[in-house]
Amino acid sequence: MNRKLIASALIAAILPAAAAADEHVEDVLVTGTYAPQPALTAAVSVLDEAQIAALNKRSVADLLQTLPGLLVEQQGGPGGLTAVSVRGGEANFTLVLLDGVPVNDPTNTRGGGFDFANLDSALVERVEVVRGAQSAIYGSDALAGVINIITRRPSQGHQQSLRAEAGEDDFYRVGFTAQGATQALDYTLELATRDNGDPVPGSQRDSDSVNLRLGWSPRAGHRIALAWRYLDGERESYPEQSGGPRLAQLDDLDQADYNDTVLSAAWDWDIADAWRSRLAASRFEHDEDYTSPGIPPYFEVPPNGADTQFTRDQLQWVNTLELAANYRLNLGADYRREDGDSDGYVEYFGSNNPTDFDLDRDTVGLFADVTATPLPALLLRGSLRGDDPDGFDRETSWQAGARVDVGAGVALSANLGQAYKLPSFFALGNALVGNPDLQPEQADNWDAGIAWQARAGLRLAATYFHNDFEDLIDFDDATFRNVNRQNVETAGVELEAQWQPLQALDLRAQATYTDIDAKGEDTVFTGRPEWTAGLVARWRFAPAWDAALDYQFSGEQWAASRHTGQEVTTELDSWHRVDAVLHWQLASAVQLQFSADNLLDEDYETAVGFDAPGRALRVGLRYTR
Repeated sequence: MNRKLIASALIAAILPAAAAADEHVEDVLVTGTYAPQPALTAAVSVLDEAQIAALNKRSVADLLQTLPGLLVEQQGGPGGLTAVSVRGGEANFTLVLLDGVPVNDPTNTRGGGFDFANLDSALVERVEVVRGAQSAIYGSDALAGVINIITRRPSQGHQQSLRAEAGEDDFYRVGFTAQGATQALDYTLELATRDNGDPVPGSQRDSDSVNLRLGWSPRAGHRIALAWRYLDGERESYPEQSGGPRLAQLDDLDQADYNDTVLSAAWDWDIADAWRSRLAASRFEHDEDYTSPGIPPYFEVPPNGADTQFTRDQLQWVNTLELAANYRLNLGADYRREDGDSDGYVEYFGSNNPTDFDLDRDTVGLFADVTATPLPALLLRGSLRGDDPDGFDRETSWQAGARVDVGAGVALSANLGQAYKLPSFFALGNALVGNPDLQPEQADNWDAGIAWQARAGLRLAATYFHNDFEDLIDFDDATFRNVNRQNVETAGVELEAQWQPLQALDLRAQATYTDIDAKGEDTVFTGRPEWTAGLVARWRFAPAWDAALDYQFSGEQWAASRHTGQEVTTELDSWHRVDAVLHWQLASAVQLQFSADNLLDEDYETAVGFDAPGRALRVGLRYTR
């Protein structure tokens, strides 16, 4: 896209419209369930629109760091890859959804792990995270949990907003939103451009995006929804494990150009009072062209590159039956088609060796899901799913959960389930290291939790979790190919507290302890500290002023580097970080934002030789009419 043209269009995009009207929207969950519902037995974290706006983070990854059970691994500045893992699992054990559409790419070298640095927090209305095995709902990929990123939904009336923000190190982002709804029609249009600047030497990322959502209710009991999102971006950074700006032997950089397209359509039909049907179709496309200079002396990581294209088409039919006042049954089927093509190379001794692959697979699934409230204080949940993927044995996934209110504001919950993940196309088909005989990775996990609503405005919660991951795919040095071999156990505790001591003051704290053990192997797991913690405070100290403070702690963690010519594992120091935001409602339609990232200028590493960005100030303006 022409970046100057987009920026000009955004600035000129405010159109005349009627004032927007407030509309109450029921706070229901749409993740980890076939039909929206107000509560799940599973461990769930939600960031709503007000919380996201208050924090004003640069990326969705920064938002996710404020939630329990999530480990965010960032490679230096914005151009590096940013991975998020759930409860100590690999990053590719997490299914990532964008408005309900899966966006993991199995052609990449990370086994399908999603790069969260691509998502701008300014475009997000809500984040839902469900921790624990979710293959009984989603099939392959949801070994450890699901993260659903939800963009802005229409609001009643009509509204337009223009936002612009600039900061140190040449950071800027500009966006325009038009949204509204009538009795039968609703729409949301968002245009955005972003340049993350150069807060860390050699690390840059910029992108342009368009997001369109349309809804139509032709008559009572029917709704049709359409959505289209397109993102075009580019990034550059020092190669992963190269030693970064401080230790790399060469300053040559990885470079990548990429684009994502997400299409979806859904038809909701209330067939009868107790029978609702939903037919949904979606497509995700990811194209990427990347080159890497490798890491000297090039024996382990030679120069390489690839031009990849991936497409995933899905079709799903869900029937929701209200069997009785407190009993709900979901029945349905879905079909998934995946196509991945990679034209790549690895350079050895001046000669390019091809790493091409071209793979596809179909998966057909059948599922049933029951939610019951046999007693006012008891919620039960059970799900069963069968998948028939091309080239693999049939997979059966299940999960069960219960939550009971025992009185005095105390609720107990427990969940257990089984999940699987098909091997990525890269692991199966790469001409150098691929292995077509790989089998799916498996997981069994359970958790138990207690929550206490001590009084109005004060809630405390603790959850113990345990995961057994089996047949994990790993690279074998002896055979120089990917193999199934590793069994890993993770266990830990998630702690949460929410307190509103004053009407104008809101506090939210969380901490997670994670223990990881490779059964029968002396293995060091990188990027996963034992302890992480955080505190978010929001304070409206005057009618036109409010502030937010975000404190984050990460304990010591292991990191790998090859800047010496061989792999060396180093323990990185723990770190503390504080971000701050100040909002000033200058007028009813105008808001100013003042943000300070890494306010105390903490000096720490996120990878060996990759220093985290120092203190950076940003100033933003939002105009709404």
